[in-house]
Amino acid sequence: MASSRRLSNGRSPLVNQQRQITSFFSPNKTSTSPLSASPSVSKQNPDSHLASPNPSPSPTTTPQTKQKKPFLVIGSSSNVSPPIPPSPTITPQTKQKKPLLVIGSSPNVSPRTPPQDVVTPPGSGKKLYGEEVVGKRIKVYWPLDKCWYEGCVKSFDKLSCKHLVQYDDADEEFLDLLNEKIEWVEELPRCFRRLRRNSVPDNVVLDVEDNTEAGSIGDDSTDEDWGKNVGKEMVEDDSEEIDFDEDDDEEVKSSRVSNSVNSGSKKRKMLEPKKLGSDKKIKGGGNVQKSVSKGSLVDNGIRLVEPANNAEREHVPHIFDNKLTGDVADRFGAREAEKFRFLGEGRRDAGRRLPGDVNYDPRTLYLPHDFLKGLSGGQRQWWEFKSKHMDKVIFFKMGKFYELFEMDAHIGAKELDLQYMKGEQPHCGFPEKNFAMNMEKLARKGYRVLVVEQTETPEQLELRRKEKGSKDKVVKREICAVVTKGTLTEGEMLSNTPDASYLIAVTENQILGNQEEGIVVGVCLVDVSTSRFMLGQFGDDSERSSLCCLLSELRPVEIIKPANLLSAETERVLMRHTRSPLVNDLVPVMEFWDSEKTIVEARKIYKQLKDQTTLGSLCESSSGISGSDVAEGSEYLPDVLAELVSAGKNGSCAISAFGGCLFYLRQAFLDESLLRFAKFELLPSSGFCDIPQKPYMVLDAPALENLEMFENNQNGGSSGTLYAQLNHCVTAFGKRLLKNWLARPLYHAESIIKRQDAIAGLKGVNLPSTLEFRKELSKLPDMERLLVRLFASSEANGRNASKVILYEDAAKKQLQEFLATLRGCEVMIQASSSLSARLENVESSLLHHLLTPGKGFPDIYSILKHFKDAFDWSEGDRSGRIIPHEGVDIEYDYACKKIKEVESSLVKHLKEQRKVLRDASINYVTVGKELYLLEVPEGLQGNVPRDYELRSSKKGFFRYWTPSIKKLLGELSEAESEKETKLKSILQQLIGQFCAHHIQWRQLISVTAELDVLISLAVASDYYEGNVCRPVILASSCSSQFPCLSAKSLGHPVLRSDTLGKGTFVPNDVIIGGSEHANFILLTGPNMGGKSTILRQVCMAVILAQLGADVPAESFQLSPVDQIFVRMGAKDHIMAGQSTFLTELSETASMLSSATRNSIVVLDELGRGTSTSDGQAIAESVLEHFIQNVRCRGLFSTHYHRLSVDYQKDPKVSLCHMACQVGKGVGGVEEVTFLYRLTPGACPKSYGVNVARLAGLPDQVLHKAAIMSKEFEAVYGKHKQKFEGMLSEEGHDEQISVFFQDLVSVVENLSCHEMCDSVGIKLLTELQQKASSRAFLCLLGDERLLPQPKLLSRIANTNFVTGGIAVGINIAVLSRESYRISNYQTKSRIKMSQSRLSQL
Repeated sequence: MASSRRLSNGRSPLVNQQRQITSFFSPNKTSTSPLSASPSVSKQNPDSHLASPNPSPSPTTTPQTKQKKPFLVIGSSSNVSPPIPPSPTITPQTKQKKPLLVIGSSPNVSPRTPPQDVVTPPGSGKKLYGEEVVGKRIKVYWPLDKCWYEGCVKSFDKLSCKHLVQYDDADEEFLDLLNEKIEWVEELPRCFRRLRRNSVPDNVVLDVEDNTEAGSIGDDSTDEDWGKNVGKEMVEDDSEEIDFDEDDDEEVKSSRVSNSVNSGSKKRKMLEPKKLGSDKKIKGGGNVQKSVSKGSLVDNGIRLVEPANNAEREHVPHIFDNKLTGDVADRFGAREAEKFRFLGEGRRDAGRRLPGDVNYDPRTLYLPHDFLKGLSGGQRQWWEFKSKHMDKVIFFKMGKFYELFEMDAHIGAKELDLQYMKGEQPHCGFPEKNFAMNMEKLARKGYRVLVVEQTETPEQLELRRKEKGSKDKVVKREICAVVTKGTLTEGEMLSNTPDASYLIAVTENQILGNQEEGIVVGVCLVDVSTSRFMLGQFGDDSERSSLCCLLSELRPVEIIKPANLLSAETERVLMRHTRSPLVNDLVPVMEFWDSEKTIVEARKIYKQLKDQTTLGSLCESSSGISGSDVAEGSEYLPDVLAELVSAGKNGSCAISAFGGCLFYLRQAFLDESLLRFAKFELLPSSGFCDIPQKPYMVLDAPALENLEMFENNQNGGSSGTLYAQLNHCVTAFGKRLLKNWLARPLYHAESIIKRQDAIAGLKGVNLPSTLEFRKELSKLPDMERLLVRLFASSEANGRNASKVILYEDAAKKQLQEFLATLRGCEVMIQASSSLSARLENVESSLLHHLLTPGKGFPDIYSILKHFKDAFDWSEGDRSGRIIPHEGVDIEYDYACKKIKEVESSLVKHLKEQRKVLRDASINYVTVGKELYLLEVPEGLQGNVPRDYELRSSKKGFFRYWTPSIKKLLGELSEAESEKETKLKSILQQLIGQFCAHHIQWRQLISVTAELDVLISLAVASDYYEGNVCRPVILASSCSSQFPCLSAKSLGHPVLRSDTLGKGTFVPNDVIIGGSEHANFILLTGPNMGGKSTILRQVCMAVILAQLGADVPAESFQLSPVDQIFVRMGAKDHIMAGQSTFLTELSETASMLSSATRNSIVVLDELGRGTSTSDGQAIAESVLEHFIQNVRCRGLFSTHYHRLSVDYQKDPKVSLCHMACQVGKGVGGVEEVTFLYRLTPGACPKSYGVNVARLAGLPDQVLHKAAIMSKEFEAVYGKHKQKFEGMLSEEGHDEQISVFFQDLVSVVENLSCHEMCDSVGIKLLTELQQKASSRAFLCLLGDERLLPQPKLLSRIANTNFVTGGIAVGINIAVLSRESYRISNYQTKSRIKMSQSRLSQL
C-alpha cells in the first residue's frame, strides 16, 4: 500500500471534526504547534499503547497513578475493551473511575478480550473478496494520517477486482481490499452527537460518577465551555480544524491528527443526522444503555443537563432578543446568564456608552477585560468580530465548515433547523456547499449575515510565525461579505423569483419660506442582483404622495436612512407602504454621506476604475462618462451622476441618498463590483419638468392599491391582478420590464401608437413566428442577473478574493456561469435574427428598430463568435476547465509549441539510441512518476554507455535515463508548468474580455426583454372575454379640445364568466368628455349593483390603452390621460393615527391639488365615513370643484341621492345608475335583482336592506330596518312635502338671516357680560333646538331653493365658554363659497353675521 492515499477528488477526509472545533475554542495553556505531526492521544489516555496507529491484538498493562475503568461501548468499536468490573485490589494511590461510555467507533483501544462488535472477515488468509461484501461497513487504515476511516462498500468491479468504498463524508475510491489494512464493522444503531434543537434526548447514556474529571476519555466534545476545565485534556491546535489540499498531488499533511481513542476518524457529515422527532430515543449498541428523563437524576445524582434556577435563567439580550425557552433554556440558560453578565442591564457599546446615551451604538459591544483574559486565541478572534457586529449573525469559517457560536447558534438552530453540537456551549454549523442556501434563508427572514472567511492556511500560519516571529496561534480570518435581504445576489429562492428586491436610501431637506410644499425628498434605489441604480429627488406634499407612489410600486425590502433626521411623516410613510423591510439607521454625514462627501468618494472609485485596463467601454451610454459641459472633476462620473452634480441644489438630495447607498454597499464589499458595471437611471418622478411634459402616465399609491395592479387586497399576492392577467412573459427579465411598463403607462400619443403597431405586427399571420421566438426565449435563465454575477466574479474582492480559502471548486462554478451566459447570448442573437427575417415586411418602426443590428439591436455577433472560436464549450462542460484553441492566447500557444518540440526531440532521441544500441525494440516506458524511461533488454546491458543512469529494472529489462533525456524532461516540465499556469488564468482572461463589452450585452438583454413584453401583451388579448379592439388614441392638437373617453361594450380585463360562477359578465357603454358629452358621470344604484366594478374597469381600460395593448371592448377612443386618481374602499392607518375618514379625505385632498384637465378622477362613495349632512356637504363640494374648476374627466359614485337632484339639469354631469329589478319580499323587505347594466338616470334608492337580507340578518331586524328606512326617506329624501307647510314659501332667505342675527346678538351680549349666564344659556338652548329641528333642516334642504342657489350646509358643534359654563350648541353654518342667494341684502346680512361670529 502506498504511504499516502489520496481520494479521487484530491481531498483527504476530515479528522475528528468535533474535537477540532472544540479544541479550537479551548484555552489550553500548553498548546502544541499548529503543525504537530504526532497525534495527541496520550493526553487523553495515558496508556502508551493507545498512541500506536496500528492496534495491537494483545493487551498491555501499564502502571497508572489514576486507573480508569473500562468503557461501556455503544456503536462500532473494533478494538475497544468490553466492560470489566472494578477490581477490589486497587492500590491506595489509584483513583478509580466508574465505567464510561464511548459513543461511536474507537478503533485504537486495545482489547482485553476479543471485541464484540468486530465481525470476522468474510474469509481468512488471502481470500479474495467479491460481491459478497458489497453493502458491508468497513474501516480502512491510512498510514500517513495514522487513523482509520469508516465507510461502506458500494460495488465490486470484476475486471480490476477492486471494490468501490464510499467514506462517510461521501468521498469515494477504488481499493484492492487484499492489499489494504481493513476491518469489517458490524453496523449498529449509533448515538448521534448532535442533539435535537430545543430539546434534550429522553434516552442517553452518560458518565455516572460524582467526581468525574473533565478530561475523561470519550467524545471530547463534552467540554465546550470556552475556558472551563478544558486545560486537562484539550490541545489548542489551530491547524487541525482545517483540511487543506492546495494541490491534488501533494502529500497528505502530517498535521492531520486523530483522536484514536474516540470516534475522531469519523467525518463531520456523520455528525449531522436526519432530524429526530422529539419523542424518539437515541439508542446505543448492545444492552448497555441508561435512560434518563430531561432534567431527572440518575442513580448517583448527576443530571444530564443541569437546569438553571429561576435567578440564573435571566434573559441575556442579544441582537434579536431571541429568548431561550423550553429545553434550550434548560440546557444553555444557566451558563449564558452566568458567563455573559455584561450582556445584561449594564451592557455598553464599544465606546463604553450605556443604552441611554444619545450616541449609544447597539451594533457594538464592550467586552470586559476579565472576560477577555479567559479566552483562547480562537475565542478572542470570534468575539472581536462579534463585538463589532452585534446586529449580525456570523458565519465563521473553520476548514470546510461554517460555524455558528453562542447567540448565533440559537438563531441557526431556530431558523436553519441546524442541530446543536453536544456540550454546554451553543454551537452548530453546516458544510461549505450549503452556504448559499443557509445565507439566503437567514437574509430572507430579515437577519444580517456577516461572512468571516479563512484567509490563511496552517502552513502559511507556520511560515509567518517562523519568518516574522509572530506569536499567533490562530489562522487569519477576515470579513468578506455582509448579506441582507437587499444585498442578495444568489440563491435558490432568488432564482425562482423574478421580482426585484430593491434597496432604498431616503433623505430629505426642508425648503424655507415655502409652507405648502416645503419638503424635497432624495431617493436612491438599488437592485443589487441586476446592478441597477435609480436616483432622483422631488418636491413632495405633507402626505408624501410622491414617495408613497414610489414605495407602492417598487416595495423595497431594505431601507437606508439617516438616523433621527427624517420627519415623522416620512418615517410613517416608509413603514406604511413597504412590507416588513429591514431598516438601517446610519449616522448622518459620517455614514450617510452628504452630497460633497459622496461626490468625492464616487470620483475616487471611478477614477480608480478608469485607470484599470479592464474598464474598457465604461465611458459609453448610461454608464458612460459625461461630456465637457459638466462640473469640473465629473469626467470620471457616469452621465446620470454628472447631471445631478451639475444641477447643484436641485440634485444634492439625490446625491446624498446615493452616498448612503454607497457607504452601505461598501460595508457589504459590493461597492466597486456594482459600480464598475452599474446601470444608472433617473427616477421617472425626478427631474425638473411638470407632469404634462413627462412621457408617462402617473399612477399614485392609492391608484396602484385600489386597482389591484400588482397585489390583490385579499392576501397581497398577484392572483387576480392586472399584472397577472398581462404577464405571459417567458423570461425573468421580461417580467420585471412588464412590471415597470405597467406602473408607468405611456402618455404621448406617438409613443402609444408605435407600441400598438409593434404589438399588431406580432399577431395575425406572424403569430407562428412569434411563438417560435417565444419558445426559444423560454430556454433562457435569468440572463440579467447571470450577467451581473459574472461581472462580479471578475472582481477579486469579497469572497472572490484570491486569499480566501474555499474548498468548493469556485473556478468550475464560474466556468458553468460563463458558459450559461455565452449560450444564452447565442440563443438571443439567433432567435432575434430569425424573427427579424420573418417580420421583414411588418409595418412597425419599433420592431424594425429593435431587430436591426447597429440600431436598437447591438451588433455583437462578431464578439460572440470570438468566444465561440476560443474554446470548445462542450469540452468545458465535461472537463470543468477551458482548453483554448490555437490563436486565443499567445503564451499558451508558445507553451504548447514548446511541449511539442520537446516531445519531438524525445522521439528523435529514441531513434538515435536505437541506432546506437542496434536494437529497434527499445522504447520509452513510464513507471510511476518517472517518464520517458529507456527500456533496454537485459542482453544489451554491455552495450549501454556509462553516462546512462539506471532508474529501475524488471525481469529481462533495464530502464535508463540518458543525459539528453534528463535535460529534455526538465524543459518538458517547465513547459508543462507554464501551460498549466496559463490554463488557470485563461478563464479570467476570457471573462475580462467578455466584461469589456458589458454595454452591448446589457443592450442585448434589454431588447430581448422588450420583445418578450410586446409578445406578452399580444398574447394577453386572447385571454379577454368578448370583444377585443385596438384603442384609438386621439392626439391633443390644442388646449381648447375637449378630452374624451368613449367605450362601446366595455368588458373587464381580469374578470371572466368562468370566475364569476353563475351568469356572465355584463359589458357596458361608457362615454365621458368630449364636446357633446358631460365630463363627469354621477353614478348611483343599489348596493352590490356593480358601481365599484365599472369604476375599476374604466381605469384598467385606460391603462391598457396607454400601455399599447388591446382593450376588451367593441370600440375604444381615448384622449391620453396624464394621471389617474382613485378613491375607493374603506381603510384606515391606525398606526399612523389616521382614521378611515381622515384617510379618505387625505386621498381626496391629493386629488384636488394635483388633478389636471387631462386627468381621470374616480371617487367611490366619498363622505360615507361621517354623518349624512357632513358627508353630503363634502361630497358635493368636491364634485363641484372638479366640475367647475378642474374640468377633468371622472366618475363619481354615491349613495347621497340628493346629489342626483342637484345636478339633474347640469350639462357637465351625466346621471347614471346600475340597473336592477325590485320585487316585494316577505315582511315588506324588498328583494333586488341586479342587472349590472349602466343605465341613464338616477336610482331612487340604494336598497341597503336588501344587502342586509343577503348577509343573513335576522328577519325581525330586517323588518324593523325596512320600516325605519321609509321614515327616514320621508324626512331626508324626496318625501318631505308634509313639512313644506311649516315654512312660508317666500321667506326662506329671510328666516335664515333672522336666525343668524339672533345668534349674533346673544353671543355679543354674553361676551360683553350684558346678559346673565342663565338667560344667555336659555336663549342659546332655544336657538339650538330651532337649528336642529326638522322644519329648519327641511328649510335648508328645500328642493325649490336649491336648484337656483346651491346650498351647502353642515352641522357643527361649537363650544361657548361663558362664566365657566361650557354650552354645546348645534349651529347650521352656511358655506359662503357655494351658497348663492338672489337677494343681495339678505346675502350681505348672512355674510356679516358669519364674520361677526368668527370674530367672537
